[in-house]
Amino acid sequence: MLLINIILALFVQLNFAEDILVTTPLGTLRGRKEYSLRKNVSFYSFLEIPFAKPPLGELRFKEPEPSGPWEGIFDATTLGQKVCLQIATWGNFSGQTEDCLYLNVYTPKFPSKNASYPVLFYIYGGGFNSGYSGFWSAGPHYIMESEVVVVTATYRVGPFGFLSTGDTVIPGNYGLKDQNLALQWVRDNIQYFGGNPEQVTIMGGSAGAASVTYHYLSEKSRGLFRGGIANSGSLLCPWSYQDQAKLLAYQLATNIEPSFNQNASTEELLAFLRSRTGDEIVKAAQKIPDTVGNEEIVQGFFWTPVIEPQHKNAFITEGMYTAVEQGRLAKLPLLIGINSEEALYRITDSYLLYNVKGYDANVSALVTRDMHINDPTVLEETGTEIRRIYTQGLLQDNLANAIRFYSDTSFTRPIIRTAFLQSKYSPVYFYQFSYEGKLGGSLPPLPGADRVQHSAEGNYVFCYGNSSNLDAYPALDVLTSERFRTLLINFVKYQNPTPQQIELLNNVTWPAFKPNDFKYLNINTTLTVETNPKNSTYPEWVKLFDERAVPPLITY
Repeated sequence: MLLINIILALFVQLNFAEDILVTTPLGTLRGRKEYSLRKNVSFYSFLEIPFAKPPLGELRFKEPEPSGPWEGIFDATTLGQKVCLQIATWGNFSGQTEDCLYLNVYTPKFPSKNASYPVLFYIYGGGFNSGYSGFWSAGPHYIMESEVVVVTATYRVGPFGFLSTGDTVIPGNYGLKDQNLALQWVRDNIQYFGGNPEQVTIMGGSAGAASVTYHYLSEKSRGLFRGGIANSGSLLCPWSYQDQAKLLAYQLATNIEPSFNQNASTEELLAFLRSRTGDEIVKAAQKIPDTVGNEEIVQGFFWTPVIEPQHKNAFITEGMYTAVEQGRLAKLPLLIGINSEEALYRITDSYLLYNVKGYDANVSALVTRDMHINDPTVLEETGTEIRRIYTQGLLQDNLANAIRFYSDTSFTRPIIRTAFLQSKYSPVYFYQFSYEGKLGGSLPPLPGADRVQHSAEGNYVFCYGNSSNLDAYPALDVLTSERFRTLLINFVKYQNPTPQQIELLNNVTWPAFKPNDFKYLNINTTLTVETNPKNSTYPEWVKLFDERAVPPLITY
């Protein structure tokens, strides 16, 4: 403990030994020096820089507006004070506030306009209901060893980011619009931190990955980035889209005030919601899962992106599946992938067996609503076929089969489909992260299911807290981290994860995913190029959708 305190004291002294200032068109900022202890690498951070006006009062449930210049020197040395209000409880972040639209910039060298580093813009996940952009969510320490500039930005989540009335009064998608405004800030200002605004790659995990693909879709984000990395998420995932938004908006008001008039206009609803405190809205939103059903969103996420009516500030105006299928996403390189058993985390759910028994009793519930099957007989037949993909008996008799269903329906099926469709129009690199290590977190073994759960791969990229202790893990974990980060950073730098064969990457060349040649990189104890990800189940889903789904589809 004494040694740690001495080291920390030394870092503090070094940090304040130089005045770390950057001047932008908005004003001058003071940053601080950081360290990745693993390789004794230093870097510079500028924390919680405002990129938008506080979304308060008349700016609640409205598109973000750019922040203006400041006077004097802005103190950008403090982290953790600006976390967006969120209804999900798994983050437990302090510092929650509606005044939360800030971003962080990390640069590997003392900031200089003479530098021109590639930029990685990271979007956190959390089901569009939770998440944070600081060290406790995604510390960039290991990435800073590779000489890229990293930007992380907060965006509104839950009802503050995704409430919609389905019209132009509260069109929604404010969280995505926050991300877009942060990308505009990067375009206009990142050069002052040593970053190249022409070499921006966006990356995200889970809901952050879905966000990445939404930026590919939206015309509003054209020209703001040159490639994307989507870890375990896609705009075709059923949980990344909400089609009952207006119902939820009125239910939110009723949860705050039971006598609220359900026939009130959307203008009256907006005025009512703006008149209540943020805490009241959070508490009311947390009651929604108990009062509104939505079988399409298996995880119970209710505040997610919507399709907006046409208007000047619209971010999404068409069904996602049709847009991907017809080539209307940005024709840019995309690196996208899955973990080997995304839904493995569900084995810790005390309601797992209860829910699975419910599916066995009502197989129609296994059918995503976006297949648009209304005939009860066809619904039941389709649900029976879905169950047969995983077992000849009941799901409850082998929970591994149920976990595999959850993994496919929430993640692997729509993500693979996104890769398949987009590969017709731009280079797509697909991976499966199969390495089970201590760093990824361990769960009890479940025979019949794979071993790497949702979000585990992020532990091999980021450090959590301001603690860069990667070398405390087994050597193979460290090697896997080095490999995975090298692939990602190569993509950031060259838009190709394997621009040349190197020993660290087993001299592998990662081929692009083709519609007629499903090559992907399996990341395990070694790196191997394999064919047809999830081949035991994915083709069966495609057959079912082709034969039974009623177009036009929105998700998959």
